Parts: sequence; C-alpha cells; structure tokens
Amino acid sequence: MPTGYELDERQWSTETVLPDPSTIAAIGMHHNLTSALADLVDNSIDAMASHIRIRFVQSGTTILGLQIIDNGRGLTADGIKQAMTFGARRDYGSEDLGHFGLGLKAASLSQASSFEIYSRQKWGPAVGRRMDQTVSQDFSVGVMEPGAANERLDGVAGMELPSGTLVEWRGLKDVIHTSDQGELTEWRSAKLRSIREHLGVTFHRHLRRGTVEIDIDTFDIARNRSLPPMQVDPIDPFEGSLQQDGYPRNFVVDLPDGASCTIEAHLFSPRLNLPAFNLYGEPGEARQGIYLYRRDRLLSGGQNWAGLRLPKKELGLGRIKIDLDAANEHYIALNPEKVTPVYSADFTKAMAHAHTPGPSPSHLDSYFRDLQRAHKDSKKTKRQEIRLVEPAVGLNPTVLSRLADLQDFADFDPIDLRFVTLPSTELFRADRTARRIDVNVELVRRIYGSEGRLSNRDGQLLKVFLYFLLESDFKVEQRWNVVREDRHRILNDVLMAAFAEDFIQPNLQDQAHEKNGGD
Repeated sequence: MPTGYELDERQWSTETVLPDPSTIAAIGMHHNLTSALADLVDNSIDAMASHIRIRFVQSGTTILGLQIIDNGRGLTADGIKQAMTFGARRDYGSEDLGHFGLGLKAASLSQASSFEIYSRQKWGPAVGRRMDQTVSQDFSVGVMEPGAANERLDGVAGMELPSGTLVEWRGLKDVIHTSDQGELTEWRSAKLRSIREHLGVTFHRHLRRGTVEIDIDTFDIARNRSLPPMQVDPIDPFEGSLQQDGYPRNFVVDLPDGASCTIEAHLFSPRLNLPAFNLYGEPGEARQGIYLYRRDRLLSGGQNWAGLRLPKKELGLGRIKIDLDAANEHYIALNPEKVTPVYSADFTKAMAHAHTPGPSPSHLDSYFRDLQRAHKDSKKTKRQEIRLVEPAVGLNPTVLSRLADLQDFADFDPIDLRFVTLPSTELFRADRTARRIDVNVELVRRIYGSEGRLSNRDGQLLKVFLYFLLESDFKVEQRWNVVREDRHRILNDVLMAAFAEDFIQPNLQDQAHEKNGGD
C-alpha cells in the first residue's frame, strides 16, 4: 500500500445513527406478488415443510387476503421475535434459502398493508405476531396470546398442523375491486397461473425431488369451503435442450483467488414449443442468458449474459446454468428480494476465459459461435412457403409472436378477430371488405363459462381455431364467390351442431332428469 494511504484507527471513534423510518418503506420495493410469495416459500422450505399451501381468502366477490401455510417445524417465541426483527439474521444452515433476515417483512409489507404470523412447534405453545406499515414509527409489533394463536392454527381448513406456520396478508395492494363474479374469476385465474408458473420455475429442483409439495387454493369464508387445490408442477428451464454435439457442455471458470467453479452451457433447437422453454408467456429466445441457482433455488431466469454479451436474437437458443457455491458466491451479490444478482467484474472476466476441462480445451467464445450458427441455420430451414395473413387484433402477443417465429406473414392487409353480438345460429361471421372475423360473444361465454365482460385477450383457442379455418379466404382480393360463402354457411351449421351436442343437449338432459325427480 502506498505510504500515507493507511487508515489510522486511533483517529476514529463511533456514534450511533438510527435509520430514517422512511427507509423501511423502501425495503422490498423490487418485489412483485410472485417473487414475494417465493421469498416466503423459501422460509417454509428452510423449516423442512413437506407441504406448502398458498390460499386466496375471499367473501363473495371480495378478496380479503392471502395466506401461506406450511407444515414445517414451526417457531418458538424467541424464533418468532427474531423473524419479526428487521435485519436479524439467524444461524443459516448450509442448505438454507434465507439470506438477509428481511424476507418475511420485506415480502409481506411489499404486498399488503399488514400481515400476521402464527406458528407452533410440535408439543410447543403457539405464538402469534402482527406487523403493519406503521412499524417504522416505533418498531413495535402486535402480540397474540398463545391460546388464541393455537385456535387460529387449529382452524386452518384442509390442513392439519401439529407443527407449522401460517402467514396471512391483509389489505393486498395488487387486488381487484369488483362486484362482478366473472371479473373476479378472470383476475384470480390470471394470478393463479402466474403464481403456479413462477413457483414451478423457481423451485423446480425441490418439486422434482419430491421433498416438498406446493399447491394453491381459494377459500370462501361466506360459504366456509374452498375450491380444489391446484398443484404447482416443476418447470425446468433446461428441459428439452439438445443432447448432441457435446451439449450440454461444462466450462471451468478459474477465479482470481485460485478457486474455480463449473458452469453448464445449453443449446436449444429452434422453434421448440415447450412451456419450459417459452417461460412466462414469452418466446423462449427472450429468456436467453444466465440462470443462477442458490441451494437448488432459481434466483434469476435469463435475460442477461452477466456482462459477457448483450441479449440478441442470434443468442436466443442459449442458456447457461450457474450454481452459487463456496467458491463463487462472494463474486456475485444478491439484493434482498433475491431477484437481481450483480456479477462482479472479476467474475465476468473469469467467465470470459472459461474453458472446457481436459487437454485441448475449448473456450466460452466457441459456445457463442455455436449459438449464432444455430440461429443462422434455423433461418435457412424455415419453411418460407407457409405465409399466413397477419392477425392485427384479437390474438395475444405470445400467440402472435409464435406465428411470426414459424413463418413470414403474407403481403395482405391484416385481419381482426373480435367478439360481437351475432344471431344464435352463427358462431362466426367473416367479412372480406372489413377484414375481420366476428365471433359470437354469447356462445363464447357459454363455451368458456364466463359471466362477465370479455376482453380481446379471452377465447384464444377458439379464435386461433377460426383464424386457421378462415385465414386463406382473406388472401382472395376479389369478391367471394358463392362456393366460398356456402363453405362458411356449412362451417357455421356444423360447428353450431357440435356446440349444441356439447353445451345444450347435456343441459336439457339434466333439466329433464331433475323434472323427473332424479330417477
């Protein structure tokens, strides 16, 4: 060290600086609903839970709150006090997913105005605590007496908890306010899908091993019953990668301190149509990049190359798997929400020089060249002879993107697919001049069981079916002839007959059965 740059500790004393209360509000600001739930699932897995249930609590059309329930080992009075203390870090085990001592508080208060936690260990007294957004005023929390906390845990419907924990969020920030049952069902279904997918991806290794089961249900307190739980299935983002030409391929990263770690590079085939590849409703190519794991929990899912490359189409078929371990974890920083890792310059530099093990090693640059070659080859083999008329309105971005990936749109004016009121004898009506396919909104409601207002995002399967059935007609620029119009009439007649078989006749039979007294 240069002379004069040393720090003389004798010149320094200490003083206490308390945090400004407003800083508490900033904790957890990077969370959304799914990432916040994943943080609480971390705690449940650390508590050795074998069953975790996420539950929406509603009364009629009002969402009252959300619960995270587990059958883990539970907390003592000292343990729950520590869990409610900001920045209190327990003694984490080598396999624990917790990290900062902020997860419960940051995740909960980012999504709700208040939360409660009830917990008990086997044969131990139950404990209960409550915290809300005013905690920063004096850092005090509500305390429930053990008997009441015990009753609260005993009253959890559908789960027996000799030991375990219940976290309840009240005053959800991201919630629909409606009196329309159809709108509530639509909102809840969308949330359930996003939660199942995010947890399925994040904890796919735990779920695949069978060490934990996660499901989601809805409990209506007005009816005192719950809907059947929906299982969270594992979604491995590396499922379906090519098992050829030396892939998946391991590369050794030699770190500056003399340690090393191994990263695993994967290459996917073009136009792969798997949920594990097309994550979060996006084309799989958009999720290219680094997938970082810590103790078998996915921390980040692609969308960056740790500074090695910028994401671009030519690299869309590649994903690299990295597991944090004792050798590399001090080169990669995590934020408290565990959603945005920061790779140090030293680690990025070491990755740039990563090599395959053994003699005559290949370097990581060869992997990126293989990705570019695979992308180029996929363009050569694309079936250019299939050219469809572009749909402008009515299909969701994911469906449109998939269509664009698989072919080049023909040089015709685009067509719209819309829900409109039509006679009960017609499922659809095609209009060449207006460039649109109208779909009978009342029949769509019957098919999908929707009671509320439909949006353009609804009914995707039916709209895609009609699009492929009628798309070629819109390549005809002159007036449709009688044969084509007769074809539309026949299609409508047959489709309406099929609709009657599936949705009208069963109802008539049920009504007749009830009229005859159920005999």
